[in-house]
Amino acid sequence: MDRSTARSLIYNTLSLCYLYPDEKVYASIAAGEWIREFREALHLLDEINFDDYLRAIAQAISGAKEGEQLAMAREYTRLFIDAFPHVIAPPYGSFYLEKEGLVFAKTTSEVLRFYHEAAFTLNEGLHDLPDHIAHELEFMGLLADQESRASSGGRIRMEEVQLDFLSRYIIPWVPLFCKKVTEQSLLPFYSILGNLTQKFIGFEQNYLGMPEERDAINDIGLET
Repeated sequence: MDRSTARSLIYNTLSLCYLYPDEKVYASIAAGEWIREFREALHLLDEINFDDYLRAIAQAISGAKEGEQLAMAREYTRLFIDAFPHVIAPPYGSFYLEKEGLVFAKTTSEVLRFYHEAAFTLNEGLHDLPDHIAHELEFMGLLADQESRASSGGRIRMEEVQLDFLSRYIIPWVPLFCKKVTEQSLLPFYSILGNLTQKFIGFEQNYLGMPEERDAINDIGLET
């Protein structure tokens, strides 16, 4: 496993965790094998500061009992799909990037066009909008995988594509989304997942070399 492959694995794993936890998805999460692979990938990247989060997630899913899949599905629905008086943490970039908090708007079309230009096919298991966080994380995983297979010149180009997508369609909203998930989740799994995701996105900013001025603009956007 090289560094690009490790990053791809992490993105794909995070994407899985943001899918609706039906029986198949829940079984994959509860099995816990992904935690070991996730840790190995991070250690290859010389990152050991995630270990506490991974231990906490392992504890949260250990000894899965009957009915826990239903409890997780209910919490997923409450956080991301349907809650009164409003959805707690909408998982769509357009909700945060459009002035009126709209979904399926200009941002959604831009993200879909970005996918098509990279020959990315949406995950058929997620019947949702293109700017759903699970799709965007999966897309970053695909780009990192393509980088691992490219020649030296191609790798530089793929890093540029990843930086472009990260800075335009992930950094401006995912940290705020993760904050909502962490603070509002009633289940430890999703609360820890929010922290883990936010920390990894921060790592990616540094890894891909996001310019400080661009980062500052994104920070301002989150505060308004």
